[in-house]
Amino acid sequence: MKGKCFSGFTSGRFDIQISPARCLLDEGRQARTAQLRLNAIAENSDTNDASGHQPPGVPTAFNNAPFFQRSDWLSFAITTALVLAVYLWTLAPDVTLEDSGIFSVAAQYAGVPQVPGFPVWTIYGWLFTKLLPFSNIAWRVAVSSAVAGALACGLIALMVSRGGASMLEGISGLKRLTVKEENGLRVVCGAIAGMGLGFDGAFWEKAVIVDTWPLSVLSLTVCICLLFRWFYSPERRPYLYAAVFVYGVTLTCSQSLAPAVVGLPFVVVLADTELGRDFCFVASIVWLAVWVENQMGYLSALLQPVSIATPLWVLSFAFGITTITMCVCLTVKTRGFFTEWKAIVLLVAMFLLGLSPYLYLPLASMTNPPMNWGYPRTVDGFFHVLTRGQFERTWATADFGKLAGQIPIYGRIAVRQFGLLYATAAMIPFCFLHKMRTRERRWMFSLLAIFFGLSFLMLVLLNPSPDRQSELGAVFFTASHLVLTVWAGYGLILLGSIFARDKTV
Repeated sequence: MKGKCFSGFTSGRFDIQISPARCLLDEGRQARTAQLRLNAIAENSDTNDASGHQPPGVPTAFNNAPFFQRSDWLSFAITTALVLAVYLWTLAPDVTLEDSGIFSVAAQYAGVPQVPGFPVWTIYGWLFTKLLPFSNIAWRVAVSSAVAGALACGLIALMVSRGGASMLEGISGLKRLTVKEENGLRVVCGAIAGMGLGFDGAFWEKAVIVDTWPLSVLSLTVCICLLFRWFYSPERRPYLYAAVFVYGVTLTCSQSLAPAVVGLPFVVVLADTELGRDFCFVASIVWLAVWVENQMGYLSALLQPVSIATPLWVLSFAFGITTITMCVCLTVKTRGFFTEWKAIVLLVAMFLLGLSPYLYLPLASMTNPPMNWGYPRTVDGFFHVLTRGQFERTWATADFGKLAGQIPIYGRIAVRQFGLLYATAAMIPFCFLHKMRTRERRWMFSLLAIFFGLSFLMLVLLNPSPDRQSELGAVFFTASHLVLTVWAGYGLILLGSIFARDKTV
């Protein structure tokens, strides 16, 4: 008789002439054999689509394959090791200029450095003073900067390697490399991208001294990496919760990275429509509250009153109108409203939990450490430190004419510190947008929203002067270079695939 014992995992069903008894006896063996073959292929996972799931026709056994593959982790390890080796070779041997002495003493005694306190960094630096029982305190804390900077570069390599694989899968005509060739391409391009940030001039000089910026960038990189993982599996919301928590921690490391928050609603909307709808509603409420408080002068300690028609006023107004519009449109589209309130409440709770390390400041101040800036053990002192009361409030760019002259400053800093070749490579993925799958295209736009906050909005808030003094603020733009390196890595993978394809044709 004609029976069907097994469905092939490459070409569907096939018929065999065999008795029913023989079919039953061989069924278990065939299933085990097929499972072993599937597991072997799953180790490479090169047939997975961007979400870590399989395209139609691919067996469900692949669903257990890890999202980040061996090539991705190899790229992470190589990049981290190389960058860390260079950092340690060029590490400052002792206390340097600027705030090195203040931060070294604060880390040694787990105290309160200058405003806004940097609680997470203080504990992080203190751990290195205990884990490294040799050399001076400044050198030990500088090692913590090197480790944080190297890990940030490794995470960039990880995202580039995995994201590049997804792009190659989705663009027809580029998936002509062998598994070994593609894995090698991903490892190399991921490492090149990660080292692009690692050897960025402004970032490198902070990664080899006692400074809070490397840990701040590492925290932001972890946040983006978690968003990247969640973006390709929106049903796994713990990744999103973790990302929001880490972003709260990031703000305790550096309040200068607050502009990145403008990209978060767009990331959520592009990944999950219903959750994004409710997220935009909450973002609109927060925007309205901040807008009213600023107009009433409650935020005068942090920011100048925003006048009508100034760049910051226009950007703030545009953000509020955009979130409100997206909320209304998505409510109509989904025919629902605030059905994801539980997730929203959890997101708010995770963000506040991420900010909770600020509560360490009064506790540390009560021990009366040698570095006890602002005495935050008192209520007035705590808010003085938290609101950066020692420094002058932010004076954003006053008019669009001045802003037009400041945009070339960002470009000049990017070319000088980041490099023209990397900046050019970052443009390559946008040439393939029309060929990408929806998921990869949306991820590119999500990164664009984050990049807008870290570059254009950061430029407005920093309000750099047209003279050489503007170079002093170059380090703050390295956060936007993080996104540029990811794009550059994607571009190198796409370019390398094209050249390899032409060579094999």
